Amino acid sequence: MKIEVNEKPGELRFLFVLDKDDGFSSGKVRMANKSVTFQVPDDFNGMIHPDLVALTAILCCHPFVGTKLQLPMPVSRHFLSEARRVITKYSIIGKNSEEIVPRRPPQNSRPGLAFSGGVDSTAALCVMPPSTIPIFLKRPKRKGSLYDYSAALKSCDLLSEVGFDVHTMVSDLEYLRDPVGFPTDLAHASPAVLLSDYLGIDTIAFGTVLESAFGIGHESFRDYPKMSHWRFFGTLFSAAGIPISLPVAGISEVGTSMIVERSPIGHVAQSCIRGTWGSPCWNCWKCFRKGILGISLGIYDIGEINIDLMLKSNEVGKKLSQIPISHENVISYSLERADISKHRYLAGLHEMVTIDFPLDFLEKWYPPSISLIQDKWKKSVRRKILGILNPMSEDEEEIVRKWTLMEGEGDISKRRRDLENLGVFS
Repeated sequence: MKIEVNEKPGELRFLFVLDKDDGFSSGKVRMANKSVTFQVPDDFNGMIHPDLVALTAILCCHPFVGTKLQLPMPVSRHFLSEARRVITKYSIIGKNSEEIVPRRPPQNSRPGLAFSGGVDSTAALCVMPPSTIPIFLKRPKRKGSLYDYSAALKSCDLLSEVGFDVHTMVSDLEYLRDPVGFPTDLAHASPAVLLSDYLGIDTIAFGTVLESAFGIGHESFRDYPKMSHWRFFGTLFSAAGIPISLPVAGISEVGTSMIVERSPIGHVAQSCIRGTWGSPCWNCWKCFRKGILGISLGIYDIGEINIDLMLKSNEVGKKLSQIPISHENVISYSLERADISKHRYLAGLHEMVTIDFPLDFLEKWYPPSISLIQDKWKKSVRRKILGILNPMSEDEEEIVRKWTLMEGEGDISKRRRDLENLGVFS
């Protein structure tokens, strides 16, 4: 695959010239388009380091490259060396120039945040320094899509009103692949990567939570700082001069909801990407999970949410029939604490997902996660987190490290039958 980059006022376009072995990823995912366009500021004028261009290109096309990837321009020797060290599925064809020094952020640099408008992303902003720049990727609407960005844009407007330097970038990035979505896990940070020189960014933060980083609520614990995912993306971002920061990676969805509820800017959060501002769809998996968690924390009254309607959703039913359920710890925590005694479906679901040890540790911060934050901002983030949440005890940290849901869970067909007996699929 060969990459070409064209720039004109207000637009940066990546073109992908495919070889015969390019264009397919694992499973049914394929490359649906051969270009990605980013709407950059009119005064952008090429204010971007070549290493940032190369990083963006890799974030966009990595899964679809066959045997080689030709970069669009010369990069620093450091970036090329680091990229070749962690990318093994294909060869990187590129030139390096001694005239291109590795990117270094300016002295008065600020953090950036790949902002979605959701609870976890807002919680990350709550514990980051006030100089943090939220950057939202706006996907153009297409006919037939359930996606609605109006709530996220409202979140951005509200943050701007209280003084945050919020930026929104329109891009058709998610239409690069079929089915629609991000080609790589961190591709939604592409706008922040491209604006790093323009805005003086020194790190890019994400709203990745404990469940996603360390595997809590899934099959078993994973030591994320030692995982290939962190090694791959962490190395590439660091090589481009914008190391990754994961400020809420040591905080469960339970904790991020508590942070948002207690923070002065927490009111801007809405996780549903199908409903409008103030009116979530209450029909998707995220609404179900966040909804029952909100009930358990006293954020919502059970009468405010149509639980029966959500349980009739094919998406929710499919998620609940999995072994384990995605974020099963959060589901178990929520049902343990919510007043569900009069709700047959939820009471039955609670019996299926009960975890036989206390889940209070989900209300606390996992201190080893501090290693996932750029050094410059570690003290500030730690201080803010501890101003809202308590740290886990050593015993609670051990619960995290020994986490597993694989023993005695039964099979997926049994869980589906149990749900059918409850009438979830009827």
